[in-house]
Amino acid sequence: MKSEITLNESVKEAIEIALMRLLQKKDINKITVTELTDVAGVGRSSFYRNFESVEDVAVGYVNRIYREYFKERPVNPNSYKKSEFLHFLKERYVFIKQHKDVFEVLHKNGILYSALMKMDSEIKKQFLIADIDESRYFSAMIMSFSAGVIDEWVDGGMKESPEELSEITKRCLMGMFIKLKDAF
Repeated sequence: MKSEITLNESVKEAIEIALMRLLQKKDINKITVTELTDVAGVGRSSFYRNFESVEDVAVGYVNRIYREYFKERPVNPNSYKKSEFLHFLKERYVFIKQHKDVFEVLHKNGILYSALMKMDSEIKKQFLIADIDESRYFSAMIMSFSAGVIDEWVDGGMKESPEELSEITKRCLMGMFIKLKDAF
């Protein structure tokens, strides 16, 4: 059974890598499943066993490299300590900067924000806070905010360093909470 899982993971990875190669040359909406599986060297049934759409392949790729990156850098986004939360965001920005080519291709194809939101469903549970009844809404707000910041950063050419973007994020969050507090 373990070898089947490993084999299937290898098939998924081959499809993901093939998509990233194809995205260097063509738009995602022009890539067919047949073309993708031909480049990956796998059958169409392997695609449909693992993915629902070509966009899901991109999300799968980002999820895989994200898990690999954070496996070596455990951070706690659910910490009430400001420094740990900001460290989590900075590490995310470092990850994205290190994989700039991937995120630029996703942005160019108009799927960066949706890919981040789908990817973030994998880590959304990290933002669930036990003592807040509306925890799932808080989680959705933080993830949407984060995806929006990243999408804007990539759109602007990623000129800011991850550290600078962390500080910008901090100022934006503080400003937003001050405005909300004053409104209520």
